[in-house]
Amino acid sequence: MPIAVLIPAVFGIAFVFLILLTTVYAPRVHDVDHVILLARKLDPSDLETLLDAGEEWRLRQSLTAAAFREAQGERILLAREYLRRLAHNTGLIQLWVMWEKQQLEARNGEHGAERNSLLAEAAQLALELRVYSIVAGLQIWLWVAFRAHLWPGVLIPGVTTLRVQCGVNVIENYRRLTGLAVALGDRHGRTYHDRLLEAL
Repeated sequence: MPIAVLIPAVFGIAFVFLILLTTVYAPRVHDVDHVILLARKLDPSDLETLLDAGEEWRLRQSLTAAAFREAQGERILLAREYLRRLAHNTGLIQLWVMWEKQQLEARNGEHGAERNSLLAEAAQLALELRVYSIVAGLQIWLWVAFRAHLWPGVLIPGVTTLRVQCGVNVIENYRRLTGLAVALGDRHGRTYHDRLLEAL
């Protein structure tokens, strides 16, 4: 196939892909009801237990090499599942914050400055956690693809390295983000506060 045909074909496919991405697959803003309905439960204390360096060290010391490899393989898969939940919930909260910001700009209320600062902090945390989830997700994907839990003892990756990636402490930031989401939900009424606590 001549290059004169190949280059326009590649650009044509890329153009169609961009059109689809911006029209059909564009992110839709969500309100608080969408967050409650679609959120996947993730308790930060479960994530903290999984990423605890002391627990991983205890497993390395108390288990045989084969048992530790098996346990570490399960822990890597559990970290992948928790990371997927975190990325999903963070995306929902980010879209909700965008919607709340649009609503706030449409009607300038009396608590606009305080609410705007909460929204700005939530948007910043959501962005940091989205970047974290991409980097950590890539790392976990590589571990699973190369079956890193079967490597020789000292080369087996530690799940605890996922606690901080790109300068983002996942546990602290996720706790803060869910706390801000609950505080923003509280402005819609006590019922939303309780439902958000239960959903996130």
